[in-house]
Amino acid sequence: MKKMSSQYLYTFLLVTIILLWSYGWVLTKIGLSYMGPFTFAALRFLLASFAMIVVLFFLKATRPKGIEWIILFIVGLLQTTAMFLLINYGMMFVNVSKSSILIYSMPIWSGILGYIFLHESLNYYKVISLVLGISGLVSIIGFEFFTIHQNKSVIFGECLLLLAAISWAGANVIVKKYFSNHNKIIVSTWQMIFGTIGVVVAAILMEWGQPIQFTPMSIFILIYTGVIASSFCFTCWYVVLTKLDTTVASISLLFVPLVAIFLDWLLLGEKMTVNIAIGALLVTIGVYLATVAKPKERHKIERSSINIKS
Repeated sequence: MKKMSSQYLYTFLLVTIILLWSYGWVLTKIGLSYMGPFTFAALRFLLASFAMIVVLFFLKATRPKGIEWIILFIVGLLQTTAMFLLINYGMMFVNVSKSSILIYSMPIWSGILGYIFLHESLNYYKVISLVLGISGLVSIIGFEFFTIHQNKSVIFGECLLLLAAISWAGANVIVKKYFSNHNKIIVSTWQMIFGTIGVVVAAILMEWGQPIQFTPMSIFILIYTGVIASSFCFTCWYVVLTKLDTTVASISLLFVPLVAIFLDWLLLGEKMTVNIAIGALLVTIGVYLATVAKPKERHKIERSSINIKS
């Protein structure tokens, strides 16, 4: 019963992350009109890092030790520096809807990397769910990605966003491998601090002297994306990631671009197309197989095991 209650808690956290990150994409689209993409990322993560440091101070949390510093530095480079620099630069060539979809191809890479480095199983349901997830993404993106007639700058941007997704997946696997039993606030804080240093350096080199518009709306967007979408959500994500199967947790995040697209349509007037609807259906079925059908399969196996023992 206690284990079941914990699973409900982690599922609730996962749903919360999905909703908060989805709205964060809409705000990011608006926020980029107030400042350069690297500057936006730098200010966002400076706020996020400050918020996490304050939390650590009040919790009086212990510091990482020995080689943990190096591992967290690597996670920070993958999770914050590389991922968000690639996202922000890629979004210069690709619209927000497709950007969010490409980023959340991350579950595909997490499943593959989890299988290779964590020896996690890829059973029938996982394979089918991944295939459906990929099919849904292809439907939403559109088949022009695979044609030679597409604008080369768009292809370049889409490749950058795919690299960002792979970078995120690599960070997920490292966190699960080395920090499963660690305080997730400590892990999230230090990786974010290390990653923010790289983002700030990039902003100074690429956008020094460019205008920044500080308005009530832009300040709200920075606070939301920094404190809520970054500090709070990434900490919760690490908790969920280390408590649930990597593929199950990751593929559930495919809902983020779907919700983001819906919010774009609802709040910003983005067009809802047939291929997006088909993609949403495929992804939904894939998530069902990964998160609902899988436990049934496990229960069947466990019941068979009990019968054999008896």
